Amino acid sequence: MKKKLSSLGLGSQCPPDETRVRIYFLQHGSTVNEAGKFFDHCTVKRWANSTGQLIKNWKRLAWTWIFYQ
Repeated sequence: MKKKLSSLGLGSQCPPDETRVRIYFLQHGSTVNEAGKFFDHCTVKRWANSTGQLIKNWKRLAWTWIFYQ
């Protein structure tokens, strides 16, 4: 069951469902528009960091995105 949950993007696993990204952004005082920009940006980068490794915690990256916007 745990493997199934991680494949859905629950918690911090990547890639998350876009709806979960929107909810996270709204919970942290941002907008759905910013959530969409973040999701599209990460999707284009295939949820990988600058060295090409898969992002392990999308929520940490999202929080940073929200903080600097």
